Amino acid sequence: MNNKLMIILILALLIPIVSSANLQIEQIEKKNIILTELENANATFKLKITNNENRDDQFQIYSLVSVRMYPRELFTIKSGETIILDVTAAPYSNILKEKRGIYAFEYELKGKNTGFFKDTLAVRLFDVKDAIEIIVDEIPFGSTQTKITIKNKEKIEIKDLRIVAKSKFFEFSQTLNLNIEETQTFEVPINLQKIIPAGEYEVELRYELNDKKSSKTTTLNYLEESGLSVTESSEGLIIKKNVVTKKNEGNVPATAIIKTQKNILTRLFTVYSDKPVSSKRSGIFVDYTWEKELGVGEAYTVKIVTNYTLPFIILLLILSVGVFVKFISTKKVSINKRVSFVKTRGGEFALKIALRVKANKNINNVVIVDRIPGHAKVFNKFGIQPHRIDEASRKLEWDISNLSAGEERVFTYVIYSKINIIGSFGLPAASMHFEHNGKREQVFSNKTYFAAETTEN
Repeated sequence: MNNKLMIILILALLIPIVSSANLQIEQIEKKNIILTELENANATFKLKITNNENRDDQFQIYSLVSVRMYPRELFTIKSGETIILDVTAAPYSNILKEKRGIYAFEYELKGKNTGFFKDTLAVRLFDVKDAIEIIVDEIPFGSTQTKITIKNKEKIEIKDLRIVAKSKFFEFSQTLNLNIEETQTFEVPINLQKIIPAGEYEVELRYELNDKKSSKTTTLNYLEESGLSVTESSEGLIIKKNVVTKKNEGNVPATAIIKTQKNILTRLFTVYSDKPVSSKRSGIFVDYTWEKELGVGEAYTVKIVTNYTLPFIILLLILSVGVFVKFISTKKVSINKRVSFVKTRGGEFALKIALRVKANKNINNVVIVDRIPGHAKVFNKFGIQPHRIDEASRKLEWDISNLSAGEERVFTYVIYSKINIIGSFGLPAASMHFEHNGKREQVFSNKTYFAAETTEN
């Protein structure tokens, strides 16, 4: 028993003791907003630290995560003393690239004699485009200028920020300094080259800070004279969806009128979210009208969905047939090659070759050429006797003085081989030379294959 107790005491002495420092820390001030575009981006904190230990000690502040902490040097807090420490936290570049919003991290105060104290701080990471709010006033019909309001939403100063805003109505650019939560408003002249429909329009916003660029979009409303704003969106190709919304932006009741036009075919494939108050046919077109009385701030939306799936398929089939017919009708002549197996008394491997020639135009001086594979021989009986058999080049040739449009000829012959054939047996394409309107031309047949099994001699 004494030996076991001795071993336990020795192990206890060997294990390092990690104690916690008896500190009280209060965060009394912070500037923890960081713009990611800035060089050496950092946040600052004022920490009120009280040493509740019964002895003086030297401390160092640091973080084990992706944040650099300053000051780096040791500082002394006497027993019972309270100090105010200015602390700087600088996130590493990977944090600035990947994190947005609140990023909390753990830091430590390490005493030389009293141990560790752990606590948490948090920084807020923003791109400048998210820290700034840009509002473009609604534009009534006939206006010559509008207002752009730029607001710094965060408690941080922003200097040398260049903002560019572009739309169909204006082009605006400004380099400015913004104090904490400051708002600046600019008068912007409207430059319209022509009258455009009322509705919602996109404004492109570009931000340049410290040679870094970012962008996003906002919208503005171009009002009708009566005070109705119009929002219209369209999406889809085969299934096309149109959404039209009219909102009373004025201060008196207004009548919203929405119109659309369909032809007698597309109307069969169209459905509406609301029943139109009238439909009027004019020739092949049908005009639909929706009408609703709107109070102040009320809106009226009509959804129009046209499904072109069925007519698209029909049109595609018609076009395919048309292309095929045109291709066939413009082809002057065609030659098709077929092969079939022939049984022989001696058990040789034999194939019957058939060349089918069809003329779509009147042609003259026709020469049909086919080649015999190297390991095969031609049988001396033919459907139509070739005019030339060249054994050296292994060619068969037939001559035809002319073929009339629509005329068809078939040429057959048999080849055989005493060598057993296994697997796929391929034959070369036949060719055809002819004259049409005094011009010499050439076409080729298809290549043919025969799947052969093992045969016996």
